[in-house]
Amino acid sequence: MYGLMMAVGFLLCSVICFLRTRKRGLQGENLIIIAAMLLLFALIGGFVFYALVTYSPGQIADFIREGDWESLLGGGIVFYGALIGGIIGAFIGSVIAKDDLRDYMDIIVPVIPLGHAIGRIGCFFAGCCYGRPTDSAIGVIYTDPAGGAPTGIRLLPTQLMESAYNVLLFGILMAVSKRTSSRYLTTFLYCILYGSFRFVLEFYRYDSIRGIAGGLSTSQWVSLGLIAGALIAAAVYRMSVKRKKTSSEVR
Repeated sequence: MYGLMMAVGFLLCSVICFLRTRKRGLQGENLIIIAAMLLLFALIGGFVFYALVTYSPGQIADFIREGDWESLLGGGIVFYGALIGGIIGAFIGSVIAKDDLRDYMDIIVPVIPLGHAIGRIGCFFAGCCYGRPTDSAIGVIYTDPAGGAPTGIRLLPTQLMESAYNVLLFGILMAVSKRTSSRYLTTFLYCILYGSFRFVLEFYRYDSIRGIAGGLSTSQWVSLGLIAGALIAAAVYRMSVKRKKTSSEVR
C-alpha cells in the first residue's frame, strides 16, 4: 500500500499538471521531462535523507563498504529529502527540455500537497510516521509487528492528520493559482503554510527515526529554514516588482 499510494499520488498529480500545462499553452512534452526528472531525484533525495537521519556516519560508511544498499536505502523516504531532491530534479529537467522552469512553477507547486496527501495514506497503512500514544477516540492501534509502528498501543494518526491538511492546502493553492498572475505566489504560500503546519505536527510525532538537534527534529529545522527562505524571497521579489514599477513610471 505504501508503494501503491506513492504511485497513485505521482500519477494523479502528473495528469493534473499536464492538463493545466496544455490549458496555459505550454509544452506538455517538456512537462513530462521535468516530471520524470523530478520523480527520479525526489526518490534519491528521500532515500538519502532517510539514511542521514537514521544512521550515524560510521554506519553509513560500513553499509557502503559492504555494499549493503538495501539496508542503507531500503527503510523509507523522508518527505523533505524528496522535496529538495525534486526541486533539483525539476531544474535539471528544465535544462534538458530547454525550457524555463519558472513557467511551470505555478502549475507544479499547487499539486504537490495532493500527492503528499495520498502518500501519507500509504504511510498510515505501512505504520510509519505515527503519532504519540493517546487515549483519544481517534487513536489507532497497530497489531502487525511487520509494520513500522509499535503494536498494542493507541497512537495518534498523524499521517491522516497531515493528509487532511495537505488536501486543504491543495485547495487553497489551486484557488490562489487561478486568481494570480504571479509565478511565485503559490510557491511562497506553500513553503510558509506547509512549513508552519509541519513544524507543529512534529511535536505530536512519536517515531524516533527523525533526528533531534537542539531539542527540535530535523524536519522542524528544515521547516524553519523553508519558512524563513520563503519570507525572504517574497520580500525580495516584492521589492524588485516595486522598483520595476517605479522605473516604468519615471520613464
